[in-house]
Amino acid sequence: MHLIRADHGAEAAERMARLAIAAPIRRGHQPQVVDRPVPARGAGLADTRAWALRRLDQPVGLTDLARHAHTSLRTLTRQFRAETGHPPLQWLLQQRIGRAELLLETTDLAVERIARDSGLGTADSLRRHMMRYRGVTPSAYRAAHRTPRQASSPAG
Repeated sequence: MHLIRADHGAEAAERMARLAIAAPIRRGHQPQVVDRPVPARGAGLADTRAWALRRLDQPVGLTDLARHAHTSLRTLTRQFRAETGHPPLQWLLQQRIGRAELLLETTDLAVERIARDSGLGTADSLRRHMMRYRGVTPSAYRAAHRTPRQASSPAG
């Protein structure tokens, strides 16, 4: 994974690691991360999940998801859990953390900006979520998951 990261960047290494079901770099007791594939469009709630992914930086709640899926809250929750293994808001949080991780790996954006752009609100909120679910701070994650030449966006 180190060679792929060095030659092709963090995003390529992350994709390969997920395909190999191995974390590209693991620090301490960082949990293994395995994404569940999203079913094909038109299958179940795939369109609603895709819609939510396009709006990670915006407030999206259960009612919004149910309205988009044209279903009740109860049905949405049941289908979501069946398709993803997680309740809708837990899935949404994991997607937001994933977006933050990608931004940490591929940009020089300030942690506050990354928190806002990923829908986690504040840098403090991003830190709490990353410590709880990944076992590392955003700055430690950034340091562990990128090479010096991966900087791409100015801090903001």
